[in-house]
Amino acid sequence: MDRRDFLKITSMAGLGVAAASLPFSEKASAAPYTGTLWVTIHASGGWDVTSFCDPKGSTGPDDPNPMNHYLATDIGTAIGSASGMRYAPTPENKAFFDKYAKDLMVINGIDTSTNSHDVGTRVTWSGTLVENKASFAALVASAAGSAQPMSYISYGGYDVTGGTVAVTRVGNLGAVRKIAFPNIIDPLYDQDMTPFHTDETAARIAQMRDARHQAYMAKQNLPRLKESMGMLYTARSGQNELKKLTEYLPAQLEQSDLRRQVQIALAAYRAGICVSVNLSTGGFDSHGGNDNQQFQSLARIWDGVDYLVEQSKAFGIWGNVVVLMGSDFGRTPGYNDGDGKDHWSITSMMLMGKGIPGDTVIGKTTDRHNPYNIDPNTLQPVEGGGLRLKPGHIHNSLRRLAGIDKSELAVRFPIKEKEQLPLFG
Repeated sequence: MDRRDFLKITSMAGLGVAAASLPFSEKASAAPYTGTLWVTIHASGGWDVTSFCDPKGSTGPDDPNPMNHYLATDIGTAIGSASGMRYAPTPENKAFFDKYAKDLMVINGIDTSTNSHDVGTRVTWSGTLVENKASFAALVASAAGSAQPMSYISYGGYDVTGGTVAVTRVGNLGAVRKIAFPNIIDPLYDQDMTPFHTDETAARIAQMRDARHQAYMAKQNLPRLKESMGMLYTARSGQNELKKLTEYLPAQLEQSDLRRQVQIALAAYRAGICVSVNLSTGGFDSHGGNDNQQFQSLARIWDGVDYLVEQSKAFGIWGNVVVLMGSDFGRTPGYNDGDGKDHWSITSMMLMGKGIPGDTVIGKTTDRHNPYNIDPNTLQPVEGGGLRLKPGHIHNSLRRLAGIDKSELAVRFPIKEKEQLPLFG
């Protein structure tokens, strides 16, 4: 059986195969991906949203239980924001919100229904409290590019896939280069790229590998095993695509960890092998010294997002990028004895990019950071009635935005909240 017949069989089995040595017309499932790049940024530990997008200031030095150490009268409003988007008064917040308010959607008053790190991270990024459910980033990667060798890249946060797609963790770029050039003795330092085998021998090895894979597939009857074997075959056959990745990687990586994550994600997307990526940075679990930890960690995120936007614009791809920012949960109203803040189920998310209406603020909380319900049609806060905003509502809208709300994946990974809110119009 030749490769053309093998591809037909795997196609009928529902498997995505990236056969790098086939002509382009015969590997449509592995064609370079040019759709939307979905970027999730996880603020690990539980960010204090009253320190940036849902500000709550103190009444003054005699405030017996201040929400924050800054004054309510010092809360800023983003320059040129028609929505009156507000931010806590720090230089970094001001610079970020003044620059990006017209691109940003802020969703306040989200009830995660938990103060557990694991559960909060899961519900924020999958829309459900139930264990082992695929993240939104995994779902879009599976739907749009499961045949790509690095369809879903993760640096942390919640990256459970539920068997939908392989997840790639890129901690060592040297290892990526070795995988991309398996027939080169030393792809890191040998400029002559000396091969282990001649081209003819390498072709015979590839032919035997494919024949062995076909034989193993013929022995399997379980769809899940066949799917897993197909994913492994895809990964092993993606060496040409990984070679292309190395062409887009910068000569020098940034010192900032979040910036480095951005560099690799954008290189993989430009190479046509990446659909979604989890970026992650920590420092938000501020049980002691809340302000110092939160403001420093937030400054890293603002710098990383700014770098992502500016680099995307420089590469001409910003119009195809969606950025989602979230965390485990929020922080308690007021301070504990260690000048820190503990876990609080109410949080916020921020979004920007393709299909996201900018200069938009949805949701509202009280002075002690308890959420108002919202009208499901107008999205305006209401004193009575309405509904409590949950991560599931946001994920319903995200699935519609991605075009997967009616897909088999949506059926396989249902969300408890059934209301369809017009978050994105």
